Amino acid sequence: MTNPEMQSPINLPSGITLYPSQDKAIDRILNDLMQKSPAEFILLAEASGQILAALGERTTADLVALSSLVVGDLAASQEIARLTGQYQNYQLILREGPQTNTFIAEAGAHMVLFVRVSREVPLGWARLLIHETSRQLADIVSAVPEDVGKLDLGLSEETLSTLVDDGFDSIWKG
Repeated sequence: MTNPEMQSPINLPSGITLYPSQDKAIDRILNDLMQKSPAEFILLAEASGQILAALGERTTADLVALSSLVVGDLAASQEIARLTGQYQNYQLILREGPQTNTFIAEAGAHMVLFVRVSREVPLGWARLLIHETSRQLADIVSAVPEDVGKLDLGLSEETLSTLVDDGFDSIWKG
């Protein structure tokens, strides 16, 4: 069995390279999101549509098609935001459905995060966790592989408390 830290890096079409330590950190972050949101399904794709990770219950057999559509959806939404003067980093798209809600989030310049949660999960809670996860994923990809272990990647109780407090502050101030 090979040591995962000694495996070769993965070069992706967008020009980023994922090293084993980064891949491991991404898995940990996605599993945290899966548990804490709780999510039914998570898909992480590279900006070209290549699937990086898929967790949870799949309602479609064609993940490649879903990945391509998610990436295209985010690209269209980003352009609409730019044209209307509403663009900001970490764009988030919400679709409310009869049983589930889906979120598509920009996870830095090179990745897209798709998350499906039950309608019973409060939208604000899911949004806060997805937004924070998106930032953490971007940090992982932009970090030097040796520094990935130094990043604060956990959604600890303290981090979650701060997120909730910040969320309330933004409601009352904005």
